[in-house]
Amino acid sequence: MKIFENLIYAVVILFCSTTVTSFELFSTLGVGLSVGGAVLYAGFDKIRCPFVECCDDKWIPLNFNRLETSLRDELFGQHLTQKIVVAALRGHFREVANPKKALALSFHGYPGSGKTFVSQFIKDNIYKLGSKSKFAHFFAGRSDFAIAEKTDIYKINLMDWIRGNVTQCPMSLFVFDEVDKMPSGVLDAIKPFLDYHEEINGVDYRKAVFIFLSNTGSSLIVQRLLDLWQKGIKREDIKLRDFEDLIRQGAFNEKGGFHQSDTIESDLIDHYIPFLPLEESHVRQCIKAEFRRQNMLSPTEEHVREILKDLTFGPEPHNLYSNSGCKRIGSKVTALIYKLRFEL
Repeated sequence: MKIFENLIYAVVILFCSTTVTSFELFSTLGVGLSVGGAVLYAGFDKIRCPFVECCDDKWIPLNFNRLETSLRDELFGQHLTQKIVVAALRGHFREVANPKKALALSFHGYPGSGKTFVSQFIKDNIYKLGSKSKFAHFFAGRSDFAIAEKTDIYKINLMDWIRGNVTQCPMSLFVFDEVDKMPSGVLDAIKPFLDYHEEINGVDYRKAVFIFLSNTGSSLIVQRLLDLWQKGIKREDIKLRDFEDLIRQGAFNEKGGFHQSDTIESDLIDHYIPFLPLEESHVRQCIKAEFRRQNMLSPTEEHVREILKDLTFGPEPHNLYSNSGCKRIGSKVTALIYKLRFEL
């Protein structure tokens, strides 16, 4: 079977030259080969698609029920995310046959609050191959867009990359992490792809999804949450409208990829989703879940406290929220389990 699969790959690459595996490589070659080979590529679908990932229902199952379950059972302290993300994706792909624009979601919050975690769940439930899918694309602001002086080059490369991959599969996903570490102006390049166009130069981008992960607005989120807490409003009663405009202003004004961005100014981000700072009860849930992932199914209260004592909470004077969310818990649980097993 593997030999046959490799043979199919070789034939498709030979005749179509459409396989895209590297942002920098594809940007260097351009999109001519990808667009030019689209017709020939489609002719091989019946032969290759049972064995090689294709842009069809088999490889893009859109398992929103499982996504909803995963977020409910494994994401702690983020009721707004649980409500909005699934509804937005389900509406975009299923309940609206022809979306008017690409879906753009912007996740904001401190590290460890679950932004990367949720983007991983989305990839795993939209695509059969999850993060290994050639239709799921990931960019890290700190490394992929590291030099501010190359902003214009990044913009051209990014436009070529998106154009080529959406040509291959309209239901492509693009995740931009560390948006706050990107040079301002880079993301202006994708504004046309997020706008209300039926097509641009023959390519329809309206079924694509763009997700942006950022720390911008984090301090504003914490302060607003504290204000609501002091007013006696329960966390679970907080609404998206309590945060969305606040986050939008923070993303637009703070240093980073969305600073003074045309994308924000033109109202092309569909949902600004706050990832709220985690309280001790949520961190406890994270700790217990991590013990289960490492096959220690019933950690004691002493084990949980052992992890908690190394974590810090803030801001002063209330110290309600974990400064690192759940980000450092995995390594601490691993170290404790090792210590218990070998009685160090």
